Amino acid sequence: MMNRHLQALAKSDLFRGNLDYHLIRASMVIVFLLFGYQKWFEYEAQVLVPYISNGPLISWLYPAFGIRGGSWSLGVMEWLICSLLFWGFWNRQAGILGALGSCATYVATVTIIPFMPGGWDEVAGGFPAMTGNVPFLMKDVVLLAASFYLLKQDVVGAIQSSDCTGTIRYPIKRLAGAMAALGLLRADLEYHLLRAAMVIIFAFFGYTKWHQYAAQAMIPFISNSPFIFWLYPAFGLRGGARFLGASEWTILALLYAGFWDKRFGLLGAIGSTATFITTFTIIPFLPNKWDPAAGFPAMAGLVPFLMKDLVLLAVSIYLVKQDVIRLALSSRDAEMVRPRVEGITAAV
Repeated sequence: MMNRHLQALAKSDLFRGNLDYHLIRASMVIVFLLFGYQKWFEYEAQVLVPYISNGPLISWLYPAFGIRGGSWSLGVMEWLICSLLFWGFWNRQAGILGALGSCATYVATVTIIPFMPGGWDEVAGGFPAMTGNVPFLMKDVVLLAASFYLLKQDVVGAIQSSDCTGTIRYPIKRLAGAMAALGLLRADLEYHLLRAAMVIIFAFFGYTKWHQYAAQAMIPFISNSPFIFWLYPAFGLRGGARFLGASEWTILALLYAGFWDKRFGLLGAIGSTATFITTFTIIPFLPNKWDPAAGFPAMAGLVPFLMKDLVLLAVSIYLVKQDVIRLALSSRDAEMVRPRVEGITAAV
């Protein structure tokens, strides 16, 4: 019965199309649009100081352009990448350029983590108890994996379209050759990278919720959530955080098991989808979510941290789709093999 449902779901328009690809692309466009916008304002230029100052790949921005100029230069680059990613809905070549820019962006931000001072809570024992600016940067691990996913999809799509037209641009051909030589065009590589990135996210964020400092940090999120506000009346301050920690580590275990058993992986992906629907829907209910001087859509407070969950939600939906398709294919293959085995057994 379950196998029939999976096969019917895999054949539906929702799963046969490229909805997951478009969702990930759209979420990345929105992230670059909003984060690029706020970099034109003074308040964000000040917020960026610890990131740029400690970034091994972007620290040169301040000597070159100053504090405001460094922020503006990032805003220009992020809006350029946003435009290319958006154009990529219709043009693979533009999408490739946007995805390359996105990959470079999140390599630059992820590499800040080891150099960020005060990134690990000393009372909680240090690493891996994230604190300060590290939780904000840790989500970029998923955004980097999503950028690679878009790059691979666009490169493969450009090559496949060239098979029909008989022409392929030389730079794309060279890029595809380099990626193939490095093993980056292997089947399912992006699927495993996205799953691994989500495992890392749930491992780190689940761990922090067992400590007092994280329980305090969770107050504005839980208190303003339309879905999990009941945790405090039910379990109290520490209990609410621990409940979320246990939930996130359960999802972590299921996602990790999904590397070998897609049934567990599907359950984990569904749990991940529910998690990021819950966190993303906190945004409208947060106080002081837009900078008072710049106004909407200049994000302030906790909104930038939660806005990245839009990409994490799109990646979770991608994992749901991929696991459903894989389970449906494996069950179909099993049903095709079963009559043969039964026939051989009867003959013997």
